[in-house]
Amino acid sequence: MNRVVTVGETTYDIVFRNAQPTGAVVGGSVLNTSISLGRLGIPVTFVSRMGNDQVGQLSIDFLKSNAINCDFITRYEGNSRLALAFLDEQNNASYEFYKADKAPSLIFPEINKDDIVVFGSTNAIKDEGRNSLLLFLNQVHDKNALSIYDPNIRECNPLELIEVRKKVKENFHLAKIVKGSTDDFQRLYNTSNANELFSVLSKYGVEVLIITAGSLPVQVCTASVSLSINVEAIEPVSTIGAGDNFTSGLIWGLLAKVQLIRQLSVITEAQWREILQPAIAFSIEVCCSEANYISKDFADKFLVG
Repeated sequence: MNRVVTVGETTYDIVFRNAQPTGAVVGGSVLNTSISLGRLGIPVTFVSRMGNDQVGQLSIDFLKSNAINCDFITRYEGNSRLALAFLDEQNNASYEFYKADKAPSLIFPEINKDDIVVFGSTNAIKDEGRNSLLLFLNQVHDKNALSIYDPNIRECNPLELIEVRKKVKENFHLAKIVKGSTDDFQRLYNTSNANELFSVLSKYGVEVLIITAGSLPVQVCTASVSLSINVEAIEPVSTIGAGDNFTSGLIWGLLAKVQLIRQLSVITEAQWREILQPAIAFSIEVCCSEANYISKDFADKFLVG
């Protein structure tokens, strides 16, 4: 089976409702994707960094309990990263982050052409370790492995946005699939029109653009396809992890049609609808719980054999 290599930050999420903490879980955008994939029985190697504190050890133990390869997690002396997630009346989350003490360079595995690499969020645009990340992503590109980038852009001031756009553009050049939310693209370019955005991103080498919008239709653009896929309207318990698990469902859907992974531009509209069915289902499943990832019982429904 294809290996998935995920690159991202680890956070310890403390969740607040009505100004009171209600729970805490191991989190981080790409980590959430990794856990769901591990529960599906997909081989996952997680590349990250965390402190040698109790939070770091809790995170390592949790990852290993979900069958994640932790050989490329860098540990350092100091405190791990924390995130406070505040849920509003509609259960949408806003965040405050408390940075880790240190940010040592990441150590990356050797890449094979059949690997799938997922990267994104803050880790993909931070200055610390960016040179080594870009070197790794260029190796992924040279191997012609499938790379998936989720910008997951946070609010920032206009001066910061200039630098963010520059780094995001560099990342686009190293991704075959870009999957983001309408919020991401509104913050970056003041538009979430998939056709307009794909006309730009395709010039950077992006082959597939997928834009999610909560309960609104998912937009998909490739060189041969432009479509919208309706999403079931639900009353969410929490939106934490919704986009991350869309990514895990996307990978699951692609692996179900693994012969098409190396020829993304020829995937038909009907095939994209099949591929994205689990992506939407995974996202809804997470929104209907307080977890950051799909449950093991839910994952069991997708296991083969």
